[in-house]
Amino acid sequence: MTNSLIDRILQFAAERGGGDVHHPTSVPGLAMVQTRAPTQLLHTVFAPVFCLVLQGEKQIIAGPRTVAFGRGESLIVSLDLPGLSRITRASLAEPYVALALELDPLLLRDLAAEMPALPCANAQAIAAAPADAEIAGAMERLFGLMAKPRAIPVLAPLITREIHFWLLSSAHGAMLRNLALADSRAAGIARAIAEIRQDIATTQPVATLARIAGMSASAFHDHFRTITGTTPLQFQKQLKLAEARRLIRDGGLSVSGTAFAVGYESPTQFSRDYARLFGAPPQRDRDKAAWPVPAPAATIT
Repeated sequence: MTNSLIDRILQFAAERGGGDVHHPTSVPGLAMVQTRAPTQLLHTVFAPVFCLVLQGEKQIIAGPRTVAFGRGESLIVSLDLPGLSRITRASLAEPYVALALELDPLLLRDLAAEMPALPCANAQAIAAAPADAEIAGAMERLFGLMAKPRAIPVLAPLITREIHFWLLSSAHGAMLRNLALADSRAAGIARAIAEIRQDIATTQPVATLARIAGMSASAFHDHFRTITGTTPLQFQKQLKLAEARRLIRDGGLSVSGTAFAVGYESPTQFSRDYARLFGAPPQRDRDKAAWPVPAPAATIT
């Protein structure tokens, strides 16, 4: 990782007010992250993404798996997954700095069709490894297009395609290679997850999801747990609660209204599940969201 790239990203953050930022760039799908202190564990729903860490360290927890990665390492999240994340090393002097690129499943599939068959054993939906020089170099060139906006429409798709190629070829890209095969078990699980995400208010029966994945119910349950780290029903519950927290923080619905919006029939059960996952009842989060932002104090000159 070059210090000049870190300096350019920090300058980019400073131009947008500094502080802790996760900011999209003008390059489609590319974002930068800067955090100046360690963070607490945060619940999130990971989307398919590639992350290159330039400075600092981060930890992700998905089901029983904990993945830690830091400077000079990269992370691939291959599927939509609920989980936890936190920055474990960051400071004012050396902030956590990373670049994140959204993954394009269609591009991965097209590239895989042009490549020789690659091994797909030991595939994990979340995997970290030292960043290959080719990937790191391509990410630096992609971010470098920020200084050449006229080149972005022409060169960004080419560099993005190159990055997807290197990711498919990488040691921790086995799950991407699995997903690129339409008849693979991983691709079947991905289809089931897409069905879940399409309407999280409806709890899909395992038999329905198994049929979408092209597996028996028992095989689907086993492969789903192996890939995601949780069961299909727990996966759906976590997605419901993550969406509920977003709605509550937006402040537009009551607790009971939020419960019904994400598919709960009992607001009481919803509150119990919410407090168990997030450590506080939904009403407390709703009250915080409703607190007015205090006006700035008058300046005495």
